[in-house]
Formats: sequence, C-alpha cells, structure tokens
Amino acid sequence: MIRSLYTASTGMFAQQVNMDNIANNISNVNTTGFKKSRVAFEDLLYSRLPAPRTGANETTLQIGSGVRVAATIRDFSDGGVLHTNQLLDVALNGDGFLAVTMDGQIAYTRSGSLQVSGGRLVTSSGYPVLDTRGREIRIDNDISQVEIDENGYVTGFSGNSHTPRNLGQIGVARVPNQHAMRAIGGSLFVSDERLDIGEPGRNQRARLMPGFLEMSNVQVIEEMVNLITAQRAYEVGSKAIQASDEMLQQANNLRR
Repeated sequence: MIRSLYTASTGMFAQQVNMDNIANNISNVNTTGFKKSRVAFEDLLYSRLPAPRTGANETTLQIGSGVRVAATIRDFSDGGVLHTNQLLDVALNGDGFLAVTMDGQIAYTRSGSLQVSGGRLVTSSGYPVLDTRGREIRIDNDISQVEIDENGYVTGFSGNSHTPRNLGQIGVARVPNQHAMRAIGGSLFVSDERLDIGEPGRNQRARLMPGFLEMSNVQVIEEMVNLITAQRAYEVGSKAIQASDEMLQQANNLRR
C-alpha cells in the first residue's frame, strides 16, 4: 500500500507536467513561428517479488514503480500562414530557419516579422538576420522602401535613385537534428551543430513567402482533447492515492 501511494503520486506529477506543457501550447496558439511540444513518458524500474514455485517452473512477480517524464519533444511541422501584405514579413515554406545573432551566438527562428533598425535587418525582437554567408545584412540610413522577394533578396532605393539597390540575400539555415534544438523563448532555438546556411530554395531549403507570416502549429481542438485526457488521468491518480490511504488506515486499525 505504501508502494501504491508512491506509484500513484508519480502519475499525478507526470500529468501535472503534461498539463503545464499543454497549457503552454494553448497560450501560444497565436504566437508567430511557435512550435508546439508534447511530453514523452517512460515507466520506472520494476520490483521483483518472491512467488511460489509451480512444479518445475518458478513464477516471477514484477510490480512497477510508476512513471516519469522522459522528455519534451518539439513538433517542427509547418504552421499555417497569415497574409499580412507587409513588405518585410516573410514566411518559410519548407525545411529551414532564419538565422540570427543573439548575444554572440547563433539562434534560429521561423518567425519572419522583420524590420530595419540601427542600420540592420532585424527580427521584431531586434536580433540581426544573417545572409547566405552568415553575415548581418546592413542597410544604410538613406535607403527607403526596403523589400524582400521570394529568393530572399533585400532591395531598397538609395536617395533619389529610381533603380532598386541590392542590399543582400537572406539565408535559410538547415539543422539536420532538429530534435536536439533547445527552445530559449521568443520563438528562438539554439543548436550545438555548425551553422549550415545557404540560399532559399537551394539544396532542399525552404523558399520564402514575402508578405506572409507563419503562425503557430498548435491545433486548439487537439490540445483541448489532450488537456481533458490529462485531467482525467490526474483525477484517477488522486483516487488511487485516496483508496490506498483508506486501505492503509484499515490495516492500521486491525493492529489495535
């Protein structure tokens, strides 16, 4: 009975983590470039109990010790796209990320809400976007009407010129082992792998969709079903603890 109390409590804790993860997914349903995640569980060690011999065979009894959270797994499937008609908004259609510099390290994002700030092309959070060679895209102060095309070329007009000027080409980075990436907030991810960046649409890299934004890949109905399932599992775990506690009290009363 003491074992059942502990075992049921591990299930309740695991479902609490599951509910926290589901709540985070639902909270970010409208977050640009957000990628949902799910919780993976695994069973704990089993205890071997002595069992009577039955003829020449010996029966082994195994009792599980509960469950634990093994990992959170990120789903990098594409989200829906929103038509914004903004000149500096881009969505990625296919495999890849925009690469940015953040505090001296490379980070990756699918959030393509870009702007010009401090003479550079940056994300909405102010992180510089990298070109096909892994360099920041510089934009002089006299440049106006900055646009991005489907090949990632950034153009603008200098002074009174009526001819667009090429300012650089946005790179698309590929990360082979996406599940090893770590989320750091702001729809940003980091990876220990070497930066692999190149032209959009080349070597199986995503193409850019100017004037669009990729939204979250969270499906609200799916998350609500998962939430109800987790809630029911949590309730069952609490009832198992109550039942074990009542049985323990009855056993203690027999000694009196």
